[in-house]
Amino acid sequence: MFCLLKQRYLPLFVVFAFFYIFISTGGVAKANALPQNPKEIPWHISARVVTFDNKRNLYIAEDDVVITGGKTRLEADYVEFSNKTKDAFAQGNVILISGEDSISCNAMNINLITEIGTINKGTIFIQKNNFYINGENIRKTGKFTYSADKGTITSCPGESPDWKISGKNVKVTVEGYGTARDAIFWIKKIPSAYTPFLMFPVKTKRQTGLLVPRISRSDRKGSEYEQPLFIAISKNTDATFYADHMSDRGTKIGAEYRYILDNKTKGSVFFDYLKDKTTDDGTVDTENHSFSSTPQRTNSDRFWLRMKQNQNLPNGFAAKLDIDIVSDEDYLHEFQGGFTGYTKTKKYLEEEFGRGLDEYDDITRKNWLNINKSWSTYTFNFDALWYDNIRARRQDTDDTTLQTIPSIQFDASKQQIGSSKFFYSLDSEYRSFYRQDTTATRVKGQRTDIYPKLFLPLKLGKFFNFEPSVGIRETVWYTNEFTDINGDSDSLRTRHISDFGAVLSTKFHKIFNPNNKFADKIKHEIIPKLEYAFTPSIIQDDLPYFDSLDRINGQNIISWSLTNNFISRKSSINPKAGEKSIYRDFAYLKLSQSYDMKKAREDDPEPFSNIALDTELNPNKFLRLDMDLTWSVYDSQYETLNIGSTLKDNRGDTLNTEYRYAINKSESLYSKIDVRLTDELTAYYSIEENLRDKKTVETQAGFTLKRSCWTLNLFIAESNNERSITFLINLHGIGAVGIK
Repeated sequence: MFCLLKQRYLPLFVVFAFFYIFISTGGVAKANALPQNPKEIPWHISARVVTFDNKRNLYIAEDDVVITGGKTRLEADYVEFSNKTKDAFAQGNVILISGEDSISCNAMNINLITEIGTINKGTIFIQKNNFYINGENIRKTGKFTYSADKGTITSCPGESPDWKISGKNVKVTVEGYGTARDAIFWIKKIPSAYTPFLMFPVKTKRQTGLLVPRISRSDRKGSEYEQPLFIAISKNTDATFYADHMSDRGTKIGAEYRYILDNKTKGSVFFDYLKDKTTDDGTVDTENHSFSSTPQRTNSDRFWLRMKQNQNLPNGFAAKLDIDIVSDEDYLHEFQGGFTGYTKTKKYLEEEFGRGLDEYDDITRKNWLNINKSWSTYTFNFDALWYDNIRARRQDTDDTTLQTIPSIQFDASKQQIGSSKFFYSLDSEYRSFYRQDTTATRVKGQRTDIYPKLFLPLKLGKFFNFEPSVGIRETVWYTNEFTDINGDSDSLRTRHISDFGAVLSTKFHKIFNPNNKFADKIKHEIIPKLEYAFTPSIIQDDLPYFDSLDRINGQNIISWSLTNNFISRKSSINPKAGEKSIYRDFAYLKLSQSYDMKKAREDDPEPFSNIALDTELNPNKFLRLDMDLTWSVYDSQYETLNIGSTLKDNRGDTLNTEYRYAINKSESLYSKIDVRLTDELTAYYSIEENLRDKKTVETQAGFTLKRSCWTLNLFIAESNNERSITFLINLHGIGAVGIK
């Protein structure tokens, strides 16, 4: 796709405060001039030679001239300064610094109050977006506006920039736009492109206006042009509107609204709508618009509404709201790319709210309201959960999706009871379950569950910690339209379960003194632990079933685990700060397994669970490894195996690998290698394989060339039977342009 990437610009803040004038001497000639207006603050002028023309009220300064006032500073070899009008003529190595921006030139006529004047053979530097404007004769028409009959613009430093744009009648407004006629794009000294008119942004803060568009073509959509319009409503609110015209599908319109009130209150709302010219009726003409994993799409009205909000409430309460409603199953398959597509939306929400979206192929979309409050040892949560079943809605079939409207949880973390030796915790909840369509086994109803637990930590000798615990769980259901296996249709049901547990643990450690480059000291901790859990088996077939909490299986399990922690310490001595020690957890390994005594008593041939291993290794900045697996002691094979690794070197080369395996379910491998060919050029290749189905999910290969004022990306990608070549160049300070 040919796309010009939109940019967000931070504020350019130039302050011209009240001005000083005083000229002083002492090794360097100095003098003081009285302000013409009593409200003015005098300027300060220093130079090796200063004379004063009383008739013209004019100061003439020569050699190492410096004039300062507020945040304005003028330096030159020679300056004539009018104490009355504040006009200045400067010549020879002239530099004018105003706020964060600067002008360097051979000569300048300027009024230091209005900042209007002319600049001869000058360069203007706008710091916040690293922008240079060069010209033979530049007119400064205001504090933030410039014009030149002939000029060049670039974000590259030096006399021979990597790129520049030259043009006639160049006009630039900081926090606005620049224009140029007969513009030529230069690569070094080679003219490469021409346009009769060019408009470019010169902004460092967000501002209402058209953003650069996205242009592409595909078999599904035809020729596509997507134009965003950004509206800066206020300092803490903004909106973007999109018109995405697809020649074969119609025009999709979209809108985003964002606001931030404080660090706890913010929200984003997105909506797209398309009157699609094409449906999926199963004929050859529409085969490009169907997906094998979804039913035929017969609707032409297509939309996607998504929203996330964080809200600070009175009395320490807070709220979260997530909305995700899409018109049909195909929509998120089809519109993954683009400014408002699934990929960019999900990434934005994860970065801004820490909560993403359900996967694009999920047919039930989560909608959630949460109101919560946290104390030091207690938490309160109110939740309303609604899962939108797209397939049931579109196909007009029974929707038996379980909804929770509402649920209330109040929990207490493990804490001491007064000054006694006992501790307690509490899990409690109330849930109201709802299904739009029900059968005899898919009932509606409410459930209340209260689960307090009591602990008694004890010390056995000098080395062992022993903690028995007992829990009592009371659960009450109120349902309608439910009849149990005995033919009983009572609405009220109850359950009482007590459980017992105990934990026996200890900790050993040893300090090693390698005194090498890796560490001065290494601490190795070994934590063996033995746990016992008992829950009696009770009959629950006469109880309603909503989720796993409604069926608590009896257990009589003893488990063991062995945890190893490795912590390094490296000390360094700073002459000013003294000795500084850095501690790092560089390795972790845990082995665990359980033995089910209930199964053993019932002559189950497999009472032992799989052996589980969880490990992390991060010995230095060049290597990171994490792995978890489960091993069947009966089949002598892996049940699950997940490995992730990152290798780096001093040049910046990296190799990332992720392997995921679940027996009889899935097996995949993802790898990406980045090779830093030079300080500026990096090549990369990535591949994701579905090893179980022997299919390649996606491959991508390309390189990135990054210079101080531009970045080039060129890569080839193949996924979902689509191949693409993308060329993208970002001219820093101007924007990005690319072709796919």
